[in-house]
Amino acid sequence: METEKVTVRLPVHLVHAIDTFINMGEFASRSEAIRRALNKFVKELMQDFQEKTEMWMKLQELQAFTEEIEKLRKK
Repeated sequence: METEKVTVRLPVHLVHAIDTFINMGEFASRSEAIRRALNKFVKELMQDFQEKTEMWMKLQELQAFTEEIEKLRKK
C-alpha cells in the first residue's frame, strides 16, 4: 500500500487518548490508530451516502408513480 505523509493537528485530549490505547497494546503507533479511525469514518460516510442515494432513487420512483396515478385519475 502506497502512503503519503500528512500533517494533522489534533486536540491534546485526543492525542492522549490515542497514546493510552497504544500503551494498552491496541495500536502500534499513532499513525496506525489514526489510519484505523479514518478508514472506519470513510466507510461510514460511504454507507450513509449509499443509503441516501437509495432513498433518493425510491423517492423519485414514488414521485413518478404518483404522477402516473394523477394522470389516470384525470381521465
